[in-house]
Amino acid sequence: MLADTFLRNRFFISLATVIVVFLLSYSYPLFFRIGQILLLLLFLLTLFEWILMFRIANHIKGKRTVFHRLSLGDLQHVHYLIHNHSSRTLDIELVDELPYQLQGRNHSFSGSIKAGGKLKYSLPIRPVIRGHYIFGSLYVFISLPWLNLVQRRLSLSGDAEVRVIPSIIQMRKYELEVFSRTASLSGIRRVRTVGEDDEFEHIRAYQQGDNIRSVNWKATSRKNQPMVNQFQNTRAQMVYCIIDKGRSMKMPFNGLTLLDHAINAALVITNIVLKKYDRAGLITFSDKIGQVIGAENIPQQLSLISHHLYDQKTGFKESNYELLFYTLQHQVRRRSILLFFTNFEHLYDLDRNIEFFRTLNRRHLLVIIFFVNTDLIQTSELQANNVADIYLKTFARKTLNEKELILHKLKGYGLQSILTKPEDLSIAVINKYLEIKAKRMR
Repeated sequence: MLADTFLRNRFFISLATVIVVFLLSYSYPLFFRIGQILLLLLFLLTLFEWILMFRIANHIKGKRTVFHRLSLGDLQHVHYLIHNHSSRTLDIELVDELPYQLQGRNHSFSGSIKAGGKLKYSLPIRPVIRGHYIFGSLYVFISLPWLNLVQRRLSLSGDAEVRVIPSIIQMRKYELEVFSRTASLSGIRRVRTVGEDDEFEHIRAYQQGDNIRSVNWKATSRKNQPMVNQFQNTRAQMVYCIIDKGRSMKMPFNGLTLLDHAINAALVITNIVLKKYDRAGLITFSDKIGQVIGAENIPQQLSLISHHLYDQKTGFKESNYELLFYTLQHQVRRRSILLFFTNFEHLYDLDRNIEFFRTLNRRHLLVIIFFVNTDLIQTSELQANNVADIYLKTFARKTLNEKELILHKLKGYGLQSILTKPEDLSIAVINKYLEIKAKRMR
């Protein structure tokens, strides 16, 4: 009971005042009696508030509301609700034991709550690490506004465990934008479809303007009216997201590593692929092969891929491209679209693996996705004030130019590639996939 009771600053100020009065009594004896009265009054008021806080404690209710699944890298909120069922207005201070991953230290909220009233508060959070988050106890400190000598601590909520998974918020957001008419407002490009649809759908009656070459003469003779074949764009293409978990993906941007940016984008594009009736799969690798999920379009495929993306762990070691090549030879036998999330900082990083990419591109449609360093862009645009700044800007510009050389070299070998900022990754991948579908690239 006493362990949950704390003395406020007002108590110590009052006690210091009493001590000063006692010190004055050495020169003025009258102050000794005044000091005794003040000390007794302070003791009685403190005891009164302590007893009152003990009785009020049972009338304070509160809770923490947090969704059991949080999205990686997105701004979300933890909601708090405090009810005061007592007959007195109270000053409160709310302190929550946040998960260590949120790096929230000394977080508290103070306010006043009227008799029979309630108080709401929302805490914005942005989780940047995948995994389990444990919220500890929720503490509320109460005191009387007109006395404020004693503060009592109440524990209103126990531990709560949540999971931070690849961004569901981004997935839903881009799904709505891709299939809406206002997609261009968010950076998603509409690509004009090249050629005609090539996958048979059904036979229907001829309408004015239909291509005469699609007339089905056998059906026409049976129905005694012109009938045509209706075609649709190719479905059930196999699309694999290949994620490099090597050391090149460890670099952080906006609080997330490149690996986490790739994981979020992989979930987004997987959802779009499935909505387009194609088959989505996943392969992860570093120094050894991680997850291999065959490309399918079944109801549980998105949930399966999301679960395995959430569980990705890596020591950021050197990536083994040769092992990946042999895995693709045995696991992916049909020609597929391969969305390869990796990163190259220097031209020689590409030169070591260019033959692997060229061989892979002959068997599949390979799209290599790598990242531009946004910190270097900012550095290259800084005003140079001394020689050190000039050297720094020159190095930043040289590194950025090397990224462009990598991009041109990939295009020179006929390889599809994307160079993008980490924050624009999802949109860039969606645009490339829609372009591939519109141009009927195989």
